[in-house]
Amino acid sequence: MSIWKRISLACLAALAMGLVPVGAALAQVKVTAATPPSAVQGTLSLDVVVSGAGFDNTAMVQYFVTDTTNPGGITVKKVVLRNSKELVTTIDVADGADLASFDIQVTLSSGRKGKGTTLFSVKPKLTGPSATPTYPPARFYHGFTGNGGTTAVTSRLYMFGGDASAYAGDELADLWSYANAGSSGATWTFIPGGTSAPSARHLMGWSCGGGQCVMVNGWRGSSWVKETWVFNESTQAWSQASCSRRVLCPSYRAGPTMAYDPLHGVHVLFGGQGDGDPMLLAATFLFTAVTKTWTQVNGGVLPPARVDAAAAFAPGVGVIMFGGWGNPCCVTTLNDMHVWNGTAWAPVASTVVNDSQRSVPMLANHSMAWDATRNAMIVTGGFTTSWHTPNSETWYVTFSNSTGAWRAAWTLASGIGCQSAGSSAPDPVVHPGAMMAYDPVAGVQVFFGGETPNGASAYGNTVVCR
Repeated sequence: MSIWKRISLACLAALAMGLVPVGAALAQVKVTAATPPSAVQGTLSLDVVVSGAGFDNTAMVQYFVTDTTNPGGITVKKVVLRNSKELVTTIDVADGADLASFDIQVTLSSGRKGKGTTLFSVKPKLTGPSATPTYPPARFYHGFTGNGGTTAVTSRLYMFGGDASAYAGDELADLWSYANAGSSGATWTFIPGGTSAPSARHLMGWSCGGGQCVMVNGWRGSSWVKETWVFNESTQAWSQASCSRRVLCPSYRAGPTMAYDPLHGVHVLFGGQGDGDPMLLAATFLFTAVTKTWTQVNGGVLPPARVDAAAAFAPGVGVIMFGGWGNPCCVTTLNDMHVWNGTAWAPVASTVVNDSQRSVPMLANHSMAWDATRNAMIVTGGFTTSWHTPNSETWYVTFSNSTGAWRAAWTLASGIGCQSAGSSAPDPVVHPGAMMAYDPVAGVQVFFGGETPNGASAYGNTVVCR
């Protein structure tokens, strides 16, 4: 027998006995580099490119303090496969993350894994002006509203949370205020959460007024949240309300409608989508921020269940709620209007002024605010259909009550000019999914954020419209 035949037979025998795992060797997972190779404590949503070989779309990535299994304060939020040699990991680095070198381990669903040592490191948290972010990250499905301030000194627009993309775990937990809207001195200010603050989420209830902002429930990752948080403007601090079997709070829900009622000093909440239930909710709750207590109320003509509606207080009328998606979630876009007068709901009959061919728009995920100068409610943004057809119109709605029933007259706005503002990129476009808050002192609508089709990514531009 020739030597080549003997070698061939020996190889075949070895393969049969499992001694030469050629396939496994070819598919070996290697981890060789990370770009960027470091981050400072407190860095959020940082994209790190992990290089190597043998990656596939089942890859799970973990960061460990070198030679340990301790994650050291680094959380991997998302992993995206570029190709077999590159993964993009989106990570959060906690404020108190270990100041150390980190190994990066990639594990496939087949069980194969590879690890690169000392590829990444965490640096001390920055000090000085560069330590605090100066502009909000891009987002959609966030909370954004005014605090009701009546002077340039007191008027603030507050924004919390939202989603950076449709991927689970891309929610934000940051609080920002916007001041001096409509002027060259307009600025965003980041408000640190401290040791006690709400976690990341989107589609939460959000309203401000009376010196407090209230954040309720929402959606985090792939689950609903049941929490109530209060931000105090004077102390710049968060506190959490108690929720238990003995202490009433709204049940798990996402996309409830909220607005502050300054006449009665309460935050009004309605509806939302319950935990895993395609059928929507139709309950009304009132929250007193000073005592951190909820009360469930019934009264008047109960509005149909809905999610992602909008609400705002109209002086002399009450809390106006309009639109949203109805049952079953989220197929039908609504165009009905109701008013809460402090004790009861009542329907509001709506008509379009000077255009008999137009009907009242059907909207969801839109924004509303009271414009005292026009004595009208602003209704803008949002989507007109369940497949997220964007609404590009702004309406002014006025109210009358001559027969004991409220009526709303809708007028299509014209001549509105918009421009980029607040140190944002030069993009004056109000993107689909952007949320609006109104500054009554400057008399301007301020839009932030929005989403690309299917929520693949978010916009982060600030647009001011007059």
